Amino acid sequence: MTRYIIIGSGGVGAALALGLRQAGRDATIVSRGTTLDTIRDRGLRVRHQGTDHVVEAPVVGSPADLELRVDDVLVLAVKSQDAEAAIRAWAQRPVVLDDAGTTVPAAEVLPIVTLQNGLDAPRVATRHFAQVIGGVALIAASHLSAGTIDVRNGPKLGQIILGAYPSAAHDAAVAERVPAIVQDLRAAEWLVQQTDDPRRWLAWKLSVSVTFPAEVLAGAPAERQELQALLSAEARTVLEAAGFSLADPATEITYDRDLARVEIAADAPIQGLSTWQSFTRGSGSEVDFLNGEIAVLARQLGINAPVNTAVQRELAAAAAAGEQPGVRPIDAVRQRSAAASSPSPGTSVEAPTHELAEVPA
Repeated sequence: MTRYIIIGSGGVGAALALGLRQAGRDATIVSRGTTLDTIRDRGLRVRHQGTDHVVEAPVVGSPADLELRVDDVLVLAVKSQDAEAAIRAWAQRPVVLDDAGTTVPAAEVLPIVTLQNGLDAPRVATRHFAQVIGGVALIAASHLSAGTIDVRNGPKLGQIILGAYPSAAHDAAVAERVPAIVQDLRAAEWLVQQTDDPRRWLAWKLSVSVTFPAEVLAGAPAERQELQALLSAEARTVLEAAGFSLADPATEITYDRDLARVEIAADAPIQGLSTWQSFTRGSGSEVDFLNGEIAVLARQLGINAPVNTAVQRELAAAAAAGEQPGVRPIDAVRQRSAAASSPSPGTSVEAPTHELAEVPA
């Protein structure tokens, strides 16, 4: 049986581990720090549809704690800012091939599934691993304390779109491995769709996730909505200028999204998306891989991305200072972006599409 090594025990990782174990699949959780200590002490707790679960899965603290097998699948479920270090840590771990104890590095024989926001994780993974499966995960999960996750989707745990990276056309051998993974994840109560070109979905998700950092800033709801619209429109403009074709969830998703609707009880609203939660926990910032990705692409193309650049710089300072959400005002971003060049004449600035905003990750 395939064993899934879930690297990361946040919202996505915990929900994957819960679903796989409930479906009778073999899954091991990799965690660290306070969360690892908490899981070892009382288990990884996931609340879903009003029921509290303790994930019945082995947990380890590092690659050195696990003997890898040739039928393992690595699932990278850490935040974007932690992806490169995790990829490097697992790439050279020995995989046992036979009873004689023959080993080869994991990067040569094991597939790695990347589920990060932004464009960077699968790109970095291909620097090390021969088999990369890129994906986007869509889940409304609250992770505010170590080892405790509240998944608000139902009846399914969430949604995943994945495929051989950079595309099935580039790597047919890896693409052939994807259907078996899709089948296991569907059995694990996720809505899953295979794509021949995950880059299009990664680009679409980035055009949405660049709006997440706006929640960290202080301001009126109308100000936040205006900023989110500008961030998304600017991101789409830069991505398209860089040659990305963005997927369209409204026409390209084939499963019934009602099976993973977000359940929001009046007495228990969702408190914030992933970036807000990271700042609240003090666990680092993924802004450099969201708004920062747009800033990088714009510089490479010689065009302007003043709004995303301003958000990246403002929140980089906030993260360095260890600030909680709500300290820095939206007006600070407005002043930074106004000081930079305006978008090129003719740039269309439209409100972002929120087709899947109710199931973010």
